[in-house]
Amino acid sequence: MNTPPDKSADAILRVLGHLDPPEDLYSVSGARLYDQITAGDLTELPEILAAARQTTGPILELAAGSGRITRPLLALGRPLTAVDSSPEMLEMLAERIATKAFNPRGVSTVLVEADMSRFEVDGGFGCVVLGASSITLLDTLGRKELFRRVRNALAPDGRFLLTVLNADSHHPSEGHDGGTTISALGDDAFLITVESRDPVNGARHVTMIHVGFNEGGTYRSSAYSSDIAFVSNALIEEEVLAEGLTILERRPVRLATQVPGLNDIELWVGGR
Repeated sequence: MNTPPDKSADAILRVLGHLDPPEDLYSVSGARLYDQITAGDLTELPEILAAARQTTGPILELAAGSGRITRPLLALGRPLTAVDSSPEMLEMLAERIATKAFNPRGVSTVLVEADMSRFEVDGGFGCVVLGASSITLLDTLGRKELFRRVRNALAPDGRFLLTVLNADSHHPSEGHDGGTTISALGDDAFLITVESRDPVNGARHVTMIHVGFNEGGTYRSSAYSSDIAFVSNALIEEEVLAEGLTILERRPVRLATQVPGLNDIELWVGGR
């Protein structure tokens, strides 16, 4: 997705004297920021774990990142394969998995560096997990390829756990750009999050501006951006079914951390 430049974010960056364009949120430094801001978010974890406990066999986690969902999945004590496209995220995850605090049961894990729509793994997984509404990062062809690969990875009685943002309930009013929020990030930094809507491309463009203070009152800033698709649940369901998967159940997800504009997330439990 190539969304238009965000005028609000550009104006804030000019005020801060930040001249460089925002980096990809999944760049080296962006990965560290993403890890920091999501570390304490418990959203969807109870729902995913409850559904995963009803399955057996090895677990495949897609778009695993630095391990927000991986850690509780490891507590189930089943072999786990984690896939992510960011080598920086996987490096952080590998370091954590090696510690007893993160992986107290010493679960066997395999880390795979690959896009979630292009991963290559053997089949026979009892549970495939794609959390954080990460399906919104893919375009139509990417989603089609992902669903096909998930079907091939699942055991006959395996389950696909997918969290989705209900785009059908997030139609902004004309002229509404999604808004700007400011939140503390530790004792000496804050995060400015700017969201703009792109109805032409059916996407939301998110810019995160990290401002940290040095001793003496000076500050430093960094900026990252990401495009997230607004795809209707009806279309995602149609695509899931077209690739030979079924949707067996939908469960509401309670948001542990409130995020402006994101207030309607579901966990879908699917199978072959």
